[in-house]
Amino acid sequence: MGFLEELLVSAKNVVDKAGKQTDKVVEVSKLKYQSIQLQNELSHLYEQLGVAVYAKMTEEYDNGDLLASLADEITEVRAALKVVEEKISEQRNEQICSVCGAKSSRDAKFCPNCGAKFGKEEPEEPVPAEEEACCCGCGETECASEAEAESCAEEKPEGECGCGCEETAPEADENAQKDEKTEG
Repeated sequence: MGFLEELLVSAKNVVDKAGKQTDKVVEVSKLKYQSIQLQNELSHLYEQLGVAVYAKMTEEYDNGDLLASLADEITEVRAALKVVEEKISEQRNEQICSVCGAKSSRDAKFCPNCGAKFGKEEPEEPVPAEEEACCCGCGETECASEAEAESCAEEKPEGECGCGCEETAPEADENAQKDEKTEG
């Protein structure tokens, strides 16, 4: 292969790369425009929601259906906006932190903003402590919070759990054992 042929092959490769970059820039521009349109729509919906809430508060009439409809539309537009922003990040070889929403390069292992670890899978939602187990330890979640456990104790006779299981609350078991020792 001669010098001229090598030059033509190199030039063709450069043009192909430039074409791909141009396509990427055009795609990002289209996505940005779409993002701006969705943001404007979202702002308009928030404004309508504010007006509807104000009308409900001052004029004392029920416009709950309108509020629910606007809330649904806002949810849909926010979801569409998130998809567009993810596509933009993908085109730019970026990733978005699922914890704080900051953008960073795809090869980053940790978020530069909050320090969260990037991974292929979404982080699992931690189970709040009050939903781990019932006050009696049966595993139910009905009366797991302290407030609900206290109300169970107030509403039910001593020793009965409020979750509907046949178990007794641990405090009631301890009290029963103490009573048996003092009687015996």
